Amino acid sequence: MSEPQAVITHVYHKITSHPLGEVTVSVRCLHGTCTWELATTADLKAADMAMMTHTGLHGHPTFARTFEDVALVRRLELNEGRREIPPLPVADEEPQHERAAR
Repeated sequence: MSEPQAVITHVYHKITSHPLGEVTVSVRCLHGTCTWELATTADLKAADMAMMTHTGLHGHPTFARTFEDVALVRRLELNEGRREIPPLPVADEEPQHERAAR
């Protein structure tokens, strides 16, 4: 009786920002005990203005910014020539990998 063997192949992928998603940013001041924060927003220019305003009012010049977007990973050989983009998942929808695990 032979044992199962694994076959490993290299698969090329491309990762981009999902065209239907948006980039968001959250910000917090890093000056000492300052607790100033900016809630997550998709308005990147407004976030820049909020930081400049905070610096102007308080003199604090350093901030931590966290950017987030929705990534789209496509296997190149499977998607070659295909133009359709998968939709963004609905917030309360069960992820596909969790449905498949059942």
